[in-house]
Amino acid sequence: MSKKLFHKVSDSERKDAPILVRLSKSDSDTIRHSAAIRQLSVSEFMRRSALGRKADVDYETEIVLSLGAVTRAIRGMHTALVERGIPPQAEEWRPVILEARAAILRISK
Repeated sequence: MSKKLFHKVSDSERKDAPILVRLSKSDSDTIRHSAAIRQLSVSEFMRRSALGRKADVDYETEIVLSLGAVTRAIRGMHTALVERGIPPQAEEWRPVILEARAAILRISK
């Protein structure tokens, strides 16, 4: 007896009815971020939100995304300073970047 890995989805369960939604850039970013911290696709997040279904936040993912954003912001400031000929305070920023990276690694284990 062989078990099928996949079963045919009935027409009523098939997810093939698209809905076009117009959003501001800010709203789109917020929705994408909200989906990411829940480790859901944007479609699944919006479906759950609209239908009142559970969509728990994965706080570890939220922390990793936030720490990554901090690190990118510091690197962006460093680049902007260098482009303007201002000597960056790299040695003062280095511990922050290294600590953020270490925290990301601790959380993701």
